[in-house]
Amino acid sequence: MSTTTTIGLDEALLAQVAESAPLVDANEVPAHAVLTPLADRGLLHTGLPEARDTARPSDDIRPAADLIAAIAEECVSSAFSVWAHRMALEYLARGDRSSRTAELFEDLVAARRVGATAMAAGLKSLAGIGDVDITASRTADGWLLNGPVAWASNLVAGSVFVAPARTDEGRTLVVWVESDAPGVTIRPVSGLLALDATASGSLRLQDAAVADDQVLSTDLAAFARDFRPSFLVLQSAFCVGLIRRSLAEATTALGRGDNPSLTGDVQELSDDVDEFLDTWHRLASDVASGSAREFLQLRLDASHLAGRATRLEATLAGGRGYLRTSGTSRRFREAAFLPVQSPSEGHLRWELATLPA
Repeated sequence: MSTTTTIGLDEALLAQVAESAPLVDANEVPAHAVLTPLADRGLLHTGLPEARDTARPSDDIRPAADLIAAIAEECVSSAFSVWAHRMALEYLARGDRSSRTAELFEDLVAARRVGATAMAAGLKSLAGIGDVDITASRTADGWLLNGPVAWASNLVAGSVFVAPARTDEGRTLVVWVESDAPGVTIRPVSGLLALDATASGSLRLQDAAVADDQVLSTDLAAFARDFRPSFLVLQSAFCVGLIRRSLAEATTALGRGDNPSLTGDVQELSDDVDEFLDTWHRLASDVASGSAREFLQLRLDASHLAGRATRLEATLAGGRGYLRTSGTSRRFREAAFLPVQSPSEGHLRWELATLPA
């Protein structure tokens, strides 16, 4: 795989991810298991400053994007877990610094703890299609949080999630919270069509205390403008891995039976994927250069192409792809998640409709 030489991801680890993919799909191996070998190779925080460095993150996030995409070619659940963990690192790197935040950053870099993102409500509120449900009440040295988080992943023992919380004065903070802190209750969800091993679920906060040094920002809008391009490019990365793998499988299957009749469909998809990848690489190389519309459209296009690629792979695979345990079936189910993942297709279309052409 061409990306392995540029991102430091060796073939042995990719083979390990591929071998464990059926077990992850069956929820017999947790999706976040991939974080430890990545940490051992120093890959989890590529492009980010060291914990106690005041430099801002690099605007070139191609190595991180290529890493997630390469893993997604073998297992989207594992890539999704890496994305959620990486976003927690992004938030810490882009937010206000404190000694506790630096210590947490180091723990996440080493995969001693697992990071999660719970920013969906914040992004919806900024788009005008929802509210931030968590409230923050001032205490002597911090805040008491109350309210729900509808959905988050990587909610394993000792994990840490980043979420927005609105104050009585109308500000919206961004804070990190330990998932096993007093007042935090995790409500796991199981039986998902795909990604069941991602430790997903909802959260309920009841007088959960966070200290002032757990506040990453007191201005959600400004903070989101800073991290959202990376958020959408890296989210598109596991779509990219899925697209590339399904397209490769479809191309390989063209020679079987009556499949040559679909050569034109495969070529059309391949041309569209090439055009999309050019845009994805351009935006990943400088996340400060693109417009909000470009990043939102990128994420929407990624989801659509993943759906097309996995359907075409299933068509060409025939009956063998219809087996639930087949890679074709797994990728088809993984792609079904993308239109509902936040930002959902409805959210993306809503925002794109509100932006100037």
